[in-house]
Amino acid sequence: MKTLLAYVQLSRPLNGIIAFISAGLGGVFACSYVSESVRDVKLLYVSIAVLLLLSAGNAINDYFDYEIDLINKPNRPLPSGRIPRKNALVFTAILIAIGIGLGGLINIYAVGIAILVSVLLVSYAIWLKQTPLIGNLVVGSLTGITFISGGVAVETVHGTVVPAVFAFLFTTAREIVKDIEDIEGDQKQNIRTLAILNTRLAVIFSLSFMVAVIVFSPVPYIFGWYSWHYLVAIVGGVDLVLILLVIKLYNDASKPSCAFVQRCMKWDIFVGLFAIYIGMVFKI
Repeated sequence: MKTLLAYVQLSRPLNGIIAFISAGLGGVFACSYVSESVRDVKLLYVSIAVLLLLSAGNAINDYFDYEIDLINKPNRPLPSGRIPRKNALVFTAILIAIGIGLGGLINIYAVGIAILVSVLLVSYAIWLKQTPLIGNLVVGSLTGITFISGGVAVETVHGTVVPAVFAFLFTTAREIVKDIEDIEGDQKQNIRTLAILNTRLAVIFSLSFMVAVIVFSPVPYIFGWYSWHYLVAIVGGVDLVLILLVIKLYNDASKPSCAFVQRCMKWDIFVGLFAIYIGMVFKI
């Protein structure tokens, strides 16, 4: 049981749940031209595939971050010794194989996306993560692709662009904040993140992406894509929170402060998804 729990922790279940929901919502947001029964099955397949691929990405990332996590995250399954390091690679390969296989049950485009995502996740873990800003942009893009994949499952990506853009901006900002939080361990391992090269510039970039979320958030309502319910939820539940986090990060970019900011952003993404969902539902 302890070993099973360790593998669950290695896969980052909260992130997986967010990805599962995001892919499903991507399909719901899209205008489907297939029957409901086929749509529901395909959405289930793509949601599970996204969850598994993200879990694989987390596992292989921990494999390559082993030395860093000994300093930054010593309680994680690999540095704590609860899972042998090499087992993370086997775990990753199994999850990727299943994820691509599920894509094959959807359509050829889903297979292509699954393969692309797998390549990006592995590339990120090996070297893109160490490329200043590029690694952050890749993670943000992968989050946006999650919504697009839901649309692909129901044969149209219409309606997935707004949540994809929102997810890209939000996630990229959070990833940069996480890099600032992990400066100590990254420095000892000679990792070249933007936060290492220029901490203040990293703060500016993270703040810029957070502000971009705030500026972008009313656009869907202004263009009539979502109802006023979306505007109320996004302003009250996301924008106000981000404004407070922007102020906090601007005044204090210490490790504890960044840890607090990125944790708040992780939970706030649920509010954003809820806002988009109710905005769409009440618009119909």
